[in-house]
Amino acid sequence: MTTRAVVFDFYGTLAPGRSVAAQRTARTAQAEALGVDPAHFDDELTATVDERFRGAGGDVAGSLRWLAHRLGADPSASSVSAAAAVRIATERTFGEPRPEATAVLSALRDRGLRIGVVSDCSAELPAYFPQLPIAPLVDAAVFSFVTGHRKPEPENYLACCAELDVEPGDCVYVGDGGSNELVGARAVGMRAVHLAVRDEAGALVYGRQLAWDGEVVNSLAAVLERI
Repeated sequence: MTTRAVVFDFYGTLAPGRSVAAQRTARTAQAEALGVDPAHFDDELTATVDERFRGAGGDVAGSLRWLAHRLGADPSASSVSAAAAVRIATERTFGEPRPEATAVLSALRDRGLRIGVVSDCSAELPAYFPQLPIAPLVDAAVFSFVTGHRKPEPENYLACCAELDVEPGDCVYVGDGGSNELVGARAVGMRAVHLAVRDEAGALVYGRQLAWDGEVVNSLAAVLERI
């Protein structure tokens, strides 16, 4: 196999995993700004992951308004705007890349490799991704919120390959295993590598892959040793 590109998951991979406690705190602040019950809001966010990751509600403000309506609330425009500002700020914190991410991506590019990102996400990541320090190093970024497809469905993997102008068999895919992403990557022909950071075993992951019989690395920097 000749590797021409490396495709990364984002949350839990290029960015560290978040704890359940940190997520709950962030969601409570959003609920209070929106004027809805924090516990019900937390439950609804969890229950609607699939819909939100496929684009429900539109932009950040629209998705929050959509959630509020599902809870029987009709917040004012100013409340929605305040909640959206809180959500963008907290999600941007969760999306801060790992300290070594820029160096790893730069090293891969120095080897002549193309870099892709495929992420299951809600409205926030597409909004702030262009401002991240790693963004100039990424040749193709495919987000479920934009496409309406989620891992392990094949569409986003294949869309990223097409944008990178490579075949799936030319790609290494690196992810923490959420959403059965490794199985999905392997199914389209990519070489899949599980990033299992030891101190993030308890991080929040949707659809965590419980078993993996393929390659494993314990740090983002260790990816360089596998390429």
